Amino acid sequence: MHIERLDFENSPYLGVYGLATDRVVLVREGLNESRLEVLREVLKVPIIETSVMKSRIVGIFAAGNSNAILVPWYVWDSELEHIKHQFEEFGIDMVVEPFRSTLTALGNLILANDKAALASAKFTREDAKRLEDALGVEVERGMIGDYHAVGSAGIVTNRGGLVHPEATDEELEWLRDLFKVNVYVGTANMGVPFVGSCMLANSHGVVVGHATTGPEIVKIEEALGFLD
Repeated sequence: MHIERLDFENSPYLGVYGLATDRVVLVREGLNESRLEVLREVLKVPIIETSVMKSRIVGIFAAGNSNAILVPWYVWDSELEHIKHQFEEFGIDMVVEPFRSTLTALGNLILANDKAALASAKFTREDAKRLEDALGVEVERGMIGDYHAVGSAGIVTNRGGLVHPEATDEELEWLRDLFKVNVYVGTANMGVPFVGSCMLANSHGVVVGHATTGPEIVKIEEALGFLD
């Protein structure tokens, strides 16, 4: 099964609490085993339970792709060592890197796949160059609609992307060219436009908030490349 509905302790905002790539999923601590098993079954990569800056909103703070996971500079040493140790335990050839910036909500402000990344225009050009070096992909600065929180306003994998309904046709073309995948507009969780906050997705599957409707699921499947 490539798509499932789920909640994290009655919250349908899965993307707030986790980050999915094609190599690993980072997710908040404290989920029961049945929810972790759904994530493993659908996303088909190892799951690392962690906190970031002693917070469970891992998806707000962490961003990344198959090359690297970026966390705020203020991450605790114990959290950093835990993630690195888990990478070694699972045999995952990735790095986790504290990113020096006054902006700490990296997951909200960066949208990435293994081809490119879109960083909020709040980052400087120098920040964008450092993001390129860390993630190993082309990085452009910009917004989706009128929103700086591009990581919340979109979800993109190596198969497709879904973004905030206020994205313009010109922005969609730009995003398709940047990420090298089809990108569509849509919602989740019964009309929520900040789709990145509502789901965890990679090239293998997508886990959406339990409030997501049937028509929304069809659009998500199409956008993320799971419909023939």
